[in-house]
Amino acid sequence: MSLLTLTDLTVTFGPFTALDHIDLTIDEGELRFLIGPNGAGKTTLIDTITGRTRPTHGTITFDGTDITRTPEHRIVRHGIGRTFQTSVVFEELTVIENVDLAASSHLTPWRLLRRAPTTPPDALAVLDRVDLTHLAHRPAATLSHGQRQWLEIAMLLAQKPRLLLLDEPVAGMNAEERTRTGELLTHIAHDHTIVVIEHDMDFLRRYAHQVTVLHEGRILTHGDITTVQNDPQVREVYLGRTTPQKATT
Repeated sequence: MSLLTLTDLTVTFGPFTALDHIDLTIDEGELRFLIGPNGAGKTTLIDTITGRTRPTHGTITFDGTDITRTPEHRIVRHGIGRTFQTSVVFEELTVIENVDLAASSHLTPWRLLRRAPTTPPDALAVLDRVDLTHLAHRPAATLSHGQRQWLEIAMLLAQKPRLLLLDEPVAGMNAEERTRTGELLTHIAHDHTIVVIEHDMDFLRRYAHQVTVLHEGRILTHGDITTVQNDPQVREVYLGRTTPQKATT
């Protein structure tokens, strides 16, 4: 069953085309990897799905609802969460406070004020899921790069999204952290739909099942990892023997 459908999605900035008539379907429960060289349009695509960028043309349908021109904060309430290339956590707060704050984002001010000042069990359950329970009361500023990325995923999970959009979650991680992140994503995918933007090809080969390749704002190809790796167009793009790029990341 399809959860997210993009139809003829186009984004232009003046004469510049960032996304060029994208048709894409993400099924419920899927772990989809989105790859492409710098300038392919990957981040622009995520920005458009989440309402950060308005499409010039086309539609975005989520769980049967047209969200094409829905404001960014309402898209979160529909059940779509995202991370960014640069980790966004509140360094002055503890790990558990970051998760609790994310979980409270949908509450009205009145309900927030009336809530008991205790650690919600849901927040602890989310931290346990990403294996950060032992760091619950540590300031977020003291976390390693990998731990910050896992905390940001925990903050997304606390909002109970149906679709997670992760922008380069293993960038800057060491080999052990990449392995742990791959295992985490595989586990989360049992009950969430996940789209991962990634450049790390070794990570892709280990954990990707379905892969969509973007190039110059268009979908170049789609398929399982073996099909994509053997595609001559993909090899040409990654070897850099193409015309100059015209789309932004």
